[in-house]
Amino acid sequence: MKRKRFWMTLALCLYLGSVQFAHSQNAYELGEEALQYGNYEQAIKHLNNAPSTGKTLIRLGFAYSQLGRYTEATRVYQEVLRLARHNAFGEQTHVVKAQAFIGLGYIAYQLGKFDDAIQFYVSVVEQGTVGVSKAQHNLGRIYAGRGEITKAINLQQQAIAKDPDFADAHYQLGVLYIRRQNWQSAITAFQHTLALSPIMSNVHYQLARCYRQTGNVQKAEASMARFRSLKKADTEIQKHLEAVFVADTDNKVDALVKLAYTYLKYERYDEATREFERIGKHSTSEIDIAQMSAGLGRIALEQEDVSQAITHYKHAVQLGLKTTETYHYLGIAFMQNRDAQNAIKQFHRALRIDADHPESHLMLGTLYTTSDKFKKAEKHYQRAIELMPKMASAHHGLAYLYGQHNRNLDKAIELARKATELSPKSAPYYNTLSWLCYKNGRYDAAESAALKAIELAPENPIYQEGLKEIRQHRK
Repeated sequence: MKRKRFWMTLALCLYLGSVQFAHSQNAYELGEEALQYGNYEQAIKHLNNAPSTGKTLIRLGFAYSQLGRYTEATRVYQEVLRLARHNAFGEQTHVVKAQAFIGLGYIAYQLGKFDDAIQFYVSVVEQGTVGVSKAQHNLGRIYAGRGEITKAINLQQQAIAKDPDFADAHYQLGVLYIRRQNWQSAITAFQHTLALSPIMSNVHYQLARCYRQTGNVQKAEASMARFRSLKKADTEIQKHLEAVFVADTDNKVDALVKLAYTYLKYERYDEATREFERIGKHSTSEIDIAQMSAGLGRIALEQEDVSQAITHYKHAVQLGLKTTETYHYLGIAFMQNRDAQNAIKQFHRALRIDADHPESHLMLGTLYTTSDKFKKAEKHYQRAIELMPKMASAHHGLAYLYGQHNRNLDKAIELARKATELSPKSAPYYNTLSWLCYKNGRYDAAESAALKAIELAPENPIYQEGLKEIRQHRK
């Protein structure tokens, strides 16, 4: 009996130990996730409950430093160095040691102790294992602040030689070239930065400055417009990030969905994917998982992975997300997969939920046009225009339908002209207008529209051939 009790006690201890270990491991993962989203207070709570590995301590020091709690961060980093002297981290000792020096260098820099910061960063460079390019980059920034531009440029170049994909080093090099008024070298450095990080807004601002100095006003204005667009995106994203941070459990999923769709709006697909996938970590509700699936479907659709989009949207429907939007985008996925029958079915399902959904009417008009069902196509195009009078594609679609069937050509021309007014930079719309005018014997108008199409898309041979045909017929 005693022996049996002993083994039961041992099994219980092992079980509880495994639960505690899993909890600790989970604490580290939660801490990492909190760091990823800048939620440093939450990260500290989790990391303090995680095993005291070198990785955990480094991330804990980082969290403290980002909150400006430099005394606590320094204490953690110094503890890492103390343990490193005793080789407490095994093969990872040199890694965490370099990371601790970088952390201490950052703190010294923030406190204005630049000589101390230099010593910490030099220690990383001398160690020569990991973090060298980052240390060189940070040293370059310190020397730039002291006005030692040549030394700063050399350090950024060394950082880039060590890590050619170091976007921040390319950016700082560009800023340094601006200080030397070496505009062309600055432009080259900023172009390298954008190749690595296209959404770094300040790069576009600096490029605008350089282009103005070199007299390229058009590129300067384009860069400044891109800068403003990215700043607007950053502001909107930051608003939704903060909403996620403060959301309670009941509202977390809704906040994540809004954040994910904001990323999607600005074509930041990796971030959007990450946010949609986070939903599964916060909820097991079928409708929440359905929202995640629909979001992933939208991303797949935008990235032209049609089969994956269909899979995700079907899953969303199976889990109960039977909304107009879900059926509409599933229809688009089938449409892109050249499955007209299933596409039509989904758009009709969308309209059964919301009969006034103009985009679904437009898609049905397009599909019925291609399947030569004139009356049905006309009906859906007309309804789309009624619901959204400024939808250029609906005006164009109906105009093309009339031209294809040689019906209502005067009305078709009127619709095509309206489409060009609503979307004046669409070469295909001008080409359709030209074709309709030609069919109706209005050759001057046909030639004028063809010339506009060629102006907008000079490389398109179809437009050139159309113009040639118009001119030959007039002879």
